[in-house]
This record gives sequence, C-alpha cells and structure tokens, in this order.
Amino acid sequence: MKPRLLLLLPLLALFACAKPSDNVEPPIEDWVIRSHVVFVEADGVTSRPTPAQPMRLWMPYVVGDLYGSPNAGELVPVTLAPDLSFTLDLNLGHLRLAKALVPTRFSQKWMSIEPAEARIARLSPWVMPADGITPLGLCEWLDADTGERLLLVYLDRPARVRGEIVYEGRSLEFDIEAKEAGFQWIQQPLESGVYKAVPRPARLVLGVMPG
Repeated sequence: MKPRLLLLLPLLALFACAKPSDNVEPPIEDWVIRSHVVFVEADGVTSRPTPAQPMRLWMPYVVGDLYGSPNAGELVPVTLAPDLSFTLDLNLGHLRLAKALVPTRFSQKWMSIEPAEARIARLSPWVMPADGITPLGLCEWLDADTGERLLLVYLDRPARVRGEIVYEGRSLEFDIEAKEAGFQWIQQPLESGVYKAVPRPARLVLGVMPG
C-alpha cells in the first residue's frame, strides 16, 4: 500500500465515524434572518443614540415557557458586524434544539397548550457589551415600519396555545396556532389585543429599548 494512502486511512475512518450534521438539510430559506440592531425608545420607532462601545449578540432560548430567564444556551453564536447587521440562520444546529426542549409548564397558569405533550421554546435575543454581561437594554424583535413587537417561538408539532387575562386594565388573549412544527412570529400587543402568529415583516430589526 502506498505511503500516501496509509496517511489518509485515519482521516477516512474519522469521517466515517463522524456524527450526522445538526443542521437542517436542505436548509429552510425562511429560517434565515438577515437583520440589524437598532436603539429605539419604548415606542419601538423613535431612534435614540447608539452606544459607541463594542457590542455582541447572545441568542439563548427559553424552553418550556414563553417567559422567564433563558434556561437553554444558544445553538450557534451569531456575529454582530461593525455596522450592527447580522445573519441568524435557524437551520444551523437546529437538531440540537430537540434535545434541549422540556415539557411545557407555563408560569402564567391561565395559559395552556394543546396537545399537552407539545413542547415550546422562545428565542431570547440579547445585546451585550463585547466584554461584559450586563444587557444594554430590553431587546425585542420589531417590525421596522410599525414598531410592532414580536416574539420568535418554536413549536415541535402542530399545537395551539390559548389563554385570556385582564391585567392592569389590559385585556389580553393568546391564540397561537401552529399547523406544523417550526418557528412562528407572534405579535405582542402593547395594549389590549391578541397574541397570534403573523407573517414575518418585510423589514425586521432587533430593537434595544430602555429597560
């Protein structure tokens, strides 16, 4: 056997034993999000000064609920460019999300999910100083044209999230229906209204608000 072939054999054996990719193949085009960070006031529209300090993104998940602190890490680091643009490809590492999912237990007891076995996760974006861990504000996905706030939620099967509450004069209803497993964009009403799935906005930004 030729010496060069002998050198290649260990590499071939390594590739043969490699684990299958954790990425979605073929990738789902709608799961690739090209966006940028903006600093805005609480209305989601009015601009405010952008900090001069270097920044970074952190994209962990809240699993088993829509709200609360992240309890699962980010699947793949997302790079923030100097002009504050970024590309979030939800196809990358996605198959690891299934391993991180836990039974759905809403902290808001008036919320429910059908079927009860359905599992949920919310991508929880953060903008941090490059060398720190204190968030630079409250981060929300925003429709750049309207300032409407959005949640990015994953459901592991066809399911429906429901619930109603009157809180501090606001009448809120959850009626989130997923026809299949996947990510859903959910509108968040500022006043009374319905949390429901909506199409991804034509101009989607990650807003950093005071808070």
